[in-house]
Amino acid sequence: MKQYLAVLALALALSGCNGGNTTGTEASSAQTEEEKASSATEAKQEAGAAKAEVQEAAGRPSEKEGEEDAAIKMQGEMPLEIGSQAPDFTTLLVDGTSVTLSNLQGKPVIINFWATWCGPCVREMPAFERLQKDFGDKIEILAVNCGEDAATVKEFVKKNGYTFPVALDEAYATSILYPTNGIPYTVIVDKEGIVTEISTGASDADTMYEMYKEALGL
Repeated sequence: MKQYLAVLALALALSGCNGGNTTGTEASSAQTEEEKASSATEAKQEAGAAKAEVQEAAGRPSEKEGEEDAAIKMQGEMPLEIGSQAPDFTTLLVDGTSVTLSNLQGKPVIINFWATWCGPCVREMPAFERLQKDFGDKIEILAVNCGEDAATVKEFVKKNGYTFPVALDEAYATSILYPTNGIPYTVIVDKEGIVTEISTGASDADTMYEMYKEALGL
């Protein structure tokens, strides 16, 4: 992984089927093009409104809204650079313990900034679990959740059975030290605490597993 990872965009296609009983007259058996366009527009608006209602009821932002909010709060004064010393921090984990980055020196560390509402973040999570199981004695993994409350993060971790360390950062105290304009945002730090890789975005878990494995020299 010698360059930033590209975020894979999925194109959503809207299709519709119209059907009904015929009455034997042209006027009653077919809609005009204008009526069809109007119906399609109304259907899209209704679908959008329904989705918004579900998101509001769940108390969670849409992926776009959440990412924009996280990006704003994670924009620090200076972007991180490869070859620089990784900013040190101490953060609380979902299991109630805390971890300090500098205490992990001696092993490479993968620091991943993510959120449960972020589709690409969620898709690559199994890659970290696989890395933890395959190379847990050789590397350190730290997934820092951005801006969500402890209950939401703990429920997500428990539901998926993840065993790698997951940190809470509801106030963005850690995230602001690693500026980015979007998540997932992953930083790899070598055993001396130096930043060796920076990536934004993610693909599927299998692809990300191989990329991280290569970046770590495993």
